[in-house]
Amino acid sequence: MKIRGFLLTLLLIGGAFAMIQSMNEYSTKKFSEVLQVSEEHVVQLIFTKPSSTGLTPPAWVSSDKNQIASLLEFLSSYELQKKESQEVLDELNFNQFTISLEDNEENLVTIMVEDNLIVTQTGEQYKLLDGPLDTDWMIEFILTSYSPS
Repeated sequence: MKIRGFLLTLLLIGGAFAMIQSMNEYSTKKFSEVLQVSEEHVVQLIFTKPSSTGLTPPAWVSSDKNQIASLLEFLSSYELQKKESQEVLDELNFNQFTISLEDNEENLVTIMVEDNLIVTQTGEQYKLLDGPLDTDWMIEFILTSYSPS
């Protein structure tokens, strides 16, 4: 009888732990918690715009530390939540305007502007809770960041 009680107690503790982990995983987070990289480790921004031909979308890259800091400061005001139903990456529409942040180890966090979706290198997807993104700010940022090479 004592063994059954002990096993039942272990089962309850394990279930409670799993429930707490699940609650933490889907709780509201700031953008910096999702990025999990400090501003100093982000080495470049990669901007892509939709391609009407279905080919590789046009992209340009910026390594300007001021632009990186400005974008991260803007994004830090947004709260995110992990999506409960994670879509397969191949099924996401990446043929839209995106901004990707790349760190020293070439890990990417992609911001899908139209869908208000953040996709991490591991494929985790987060939705903006207090979105949509401020499009006026984003347009101004893009126009000032774009420098054809």
